[in-house]
Amino acid sequence: MTRISTARARQLGLMSDGKKERKKCHKNMPEPMPTNARWNVEKLDTWTVITIPGELPSLNVWKQWHWAKYQEKLQELSNNLKLTALAFKVRKFHRPRVQVVYYFRTKRRRDPDNYAPKFILDALRYAGVIAEDNSEILELLPVEFEVDSVSPRVEVWVKER
Repeated sequence: MTRISTARARQLGLMSDGKKERKKCHKNMPEPMPTNARWNVEKLDTWTVITIPGELPSLNVWKQWHWAKYQEKLQELSNNLKLTALAFKVRKFHRPRVQVVYYFRTKRRRDPDNYAPKFILDALRYAGVIAEDNSEILELLPVEFEVDSVSPRVEVWVKER
């Protein structure tokens, strides 16, 4: 397992530095809370499980971002996924089947449409983990929601069809 230091996590924007920032694009967006989850890849029988620490923004949040902020966050996620994929020697999937599981800090009802994995699929494609994300090549399984109050994260399960 590859671990990064707290300073590097702050540099990548995965942890706050404790300073209060003015919220520009979404006034109700909470400060990111620390998590015990780490960037990780597990290779199971046929599945490769990529762990993204923390809670990713919902569609309601990122659709209100300025296009430049959206591109910046997408580039940041793509770069982190690329580094993780290189560190764990994840192969490229040409006809992927993808399952996304969100682990939230709290248990409450969530709208699956609001957590459509477009942001994640685009980042996986830019990182070179999947070849394409169009419907002819990619099979996307329904999004699942779980609760883990200690380690909120997103698990992306990928395998070749």
